[in-house]
Amino acid sequence: MQCRLLVSMESLGVWVMHDPEFWRRFRRLGLITVALCLGCCYLAIAVYTLGPGFMDLESVSAVSGFLPPTDRGVIEGVVCDVLGNPLPSASVKILDARVVADRQGRFRVENVPLGSVDLQIKAPGFQEATVQALVEPGINYPHIKYDTGLWPNEFYVRFHAFTNSLEEADTRLLFGLVEVVNPGKDPIYISRIEVKDPAGRIVCDFLESVEILHHISQTHNLQLVIEPIPAYVIPPRSAVSFELDALPKPLRGNYHLWLAYASPQDHSRGRLVALHIADEMDYDPDLDPHTPK
Repeated sequence: MQCRLLVSMESLGVWVMHDPEFWRRFRRLGLITVALCLGCCYLAIAVYTLGPGFMDLESVSAVSGFLPPTDRGVIEGVVCDVLGNPLPSASVKILDARVVADRQGRFRVENVPLGSVDLQIKAPGFQEATVQALVEPGINYPHIKYDTGLWPNEFYVRFHAFTNSLEEADTRLLFGLVEVVNPGKDPIYISRIEVKDPAGRIVCDFLESVEILHHISQTHNLQLVIEPIPAYVIPPRSAVSFELDALPKPLRGNYHLWLAYASPQDHSRGRLVALHIADEMDYDPDLDPHTPK
């Protein structure tokens, strides 16, 4: 009886070794086992990475790991003055968050609640400003420029010299802007606006003749005074940009602005404040010096 059993087991082994159906089932079972092991490993890694809330289908934290929050927004912008010039290192405060703008005046604040918020903006030499913004889901871009830009604390002048090309070509032109801001309650009289090239030659004089005086005063709706010396009257709380005519074949280097101004009383007495600003002619492909480069 024992010998018969041994023979039967040996016969069974031979049958198993040569049965194709057995090996097909064995391979299928192996593949299923490997797939289950990989699934368990993936689940373990997901739980470890996302935390216990991953397994809680009713937990909000499980969804927030994949989708941005719908009750928050992002505010991005550029802090500029009333002329449109970016203000580096400006401070922007929104609720409890405070950030400092970069060298181009750019800033970003995340996780801002939806709805209306106030941006409290400060910059050295400028009056503090409050700009209201409506925050919606996603990225919001409030307008902080021109009418919503920052006003300087005192009489303010900016000078830009730029060109459409730095190549030695006949198409190269000089462009320029002389920008003035009067933030006070009294008018300012400007009696000199001259621009000189690197060689010291006058390339633009905004008070050169009576014709130019009347043309510019009409263009910018400015009042003129003639005595004791001609001057443009810059009204209180106003900004004016004087634009240079395009000059062909400009020299490379620094261009110089010479400007003289005074209060009405000092102007009548001939007491003027002289101002000198030098600016290197830069290449500006879009011909807009206010755009951050």
